Amino acid sequence: MNDPRLHETLRNALLDRVGGFFRNTVRHSGETCSVCTGPVASTDSARCGVCSSHHAEFGDRLADQVLPLTYVCGNHPQGIHQSAHTVVSYKRTPVAEKSVKDLCLMILAATTIHASCIAVPPGRTWQAVTFVPSASKPGRGHPVAQLARQVAFHNDADNRLTLDLGPGIEADQRTVRGDRFAVPARYRERVEGKHVLLVDDTWTTGAKAQSAAVSLKEVGAAHVTALCAARWCRYEWESHRLLLDRCTEPYDAYFCPVTGGTCPTN
Repeated sequence: MNDPRLHETLRNALLDRVGGFFRNTVRHSGETCSVCTGPVASTDSARCGVCSSHHAEFGDRLADQVLPLTYVCGNHPQGIHQSAHTVVSYKRTPVAEKSVKDLCLMILAATTIHASCIAVPPGRTWQAVTFVPSASKPGRGHPVAQLARQVAFHNDADNRLTLDLGPGIEADQRTVRGDRFAVPARYRERVEGKHVLLVDDTWTTGAKAQSAAVSLKEVGAAHVTALCAARWCRYEWESHRLLLDRCTEPYDAYFCPVTGGTCPTN
């Protein structure tokens, strides 16, 4: 996990590829949500309104950690921002290969450089890997499955699993549901008592990722970490605009998505 030369190579590659338009998510108490890193309504709020409502209903059945890597500047009045173009075009048909490679490299770098910080409790890294399925293209054919395949450790065939779509898949996409996804019986032993790394491409409200986390917890996952390449923000919303405008430094793969700063374990 601690190969300084590899870490530096990954960092420099990402700076060159996405540094001009991606910005690291930040964790500032009283400013950003402790779950999704979006803006909070007041300085005494730990979570944003959406994440608070999810927690009120589902509590510890939700993901134990949510780790978005970069902010996306969506809905910009002057046209599509390159960050938004990247996360949208990576899953279009045909896909934009550069966008796919950019997001894949981000997942690889995050799980290589920050594996020790993602491990909960310390020393127990993830033991299974899955991804949030697409309702329109579930299974391993969707680009999000390719993102999950970039996870650096504990990601061989015996550690992977694929979630099925559940009866609640067509429900309001902004709501967390325990029946949106399901863990197939053949994969349950890979989940029970395990730390599961759940990969997603974009967090908007988090409803789908949290629905997947609930499904994993319901069959016995001990811990779920949701690793999301991007946190979608809407530039026309004042609170989002203020947050985006404050984030001016190029994306740095050394910036820890768990601590919001440096890694105490590296």
